[in-house]
Amino acid sequence: MKLHKIIFVFFVSFISIYPLCARAQVPPPFEIQKAVTLEEARQLIGEYSARFTKLELDPFMELFSKKAVENRVLPYADIREAYRKTIAGSRSIMYNFRIYTIQTYLQSALVRGHYEIVQTFKGGGGTAFKGDIQWDLIRENGVLRIREINYGRISLR
Repeated sequence: MKLHKIIFVFFVSFISIYPLCARAQVPPPFEIQKAVTLEEARQLIGEYSARFTKLELDPFMELFSKKAVENRVLPYADIREAYRKTIAGSRSIMYNFRIYTIQTYLQSALVRGHYEIVQTFKGGGGTAFKGDIQWDLIRENGVLRIREINYGRISLR
């Protein structure tokens, strides 16, 4: 009988240590990741053009991932410096693009197209470029950003 009492006391103390809320727990529902859409990719490229032509560096650079690479070589800091110099020396920039293809994936998109830039300088004169362009976009913390941008350049003047 003493053995039954000892087992009973042990059992009751064991149950009191583990709260009753430790029942079978269901894992919290995970957030279903939404694939990048064609519209999101088009919207980002449109923002790229709009922000570039406004000649405001910080809003423009917000479109880039901090891990961004340009033309497979330039890291983010160099991209920022190149655009800073371009914007600082420009009176205006006209940027036109035509999208050829958009391939979307779960967390990224690949956009290929053609661009034309006409830049007028603060000191007078200007230049123009055109060529093919490719944007590799990635979703970071729910926001679509440019991970890599590669473009060919043909000087028109």
